[in-house]
Amino acid sequence: MTQAASSSGRFNIADAFSSAISLVARLCIGLLLVLFAGLLAVMTAIAGVLLASAALFMRYAGRKGIPPQARDTAEEPLILDARRTPRGWTVE
Repeated sequence: MTQAASSSGRFNIADAFSSAISLVARLCIGLLLVLFAGLLAVMTAIAGVLLASAALFMRYAGRKGIPPQARDTAEEPLILDARRTPRGWTVE
């Protein structure tokens, strides 16, 4: 069975205006979603760069103190005493 169109087939300004507004609204929502996704990607990249720069800063601008001095060989050598315990070895 074939059904005919329910409208008279004439151009209706109200329907055209409603369709145009619907299309514009869909386009705006799509553009906003793409914009927010791009902003999220940029913010994630900025956070990564900041973390990397903080890690490099902490690595190369660390505490710069006097380097430890080597022990004098004139002193008697350091001797550690190790003994076996039930839980393993203990060094004193």
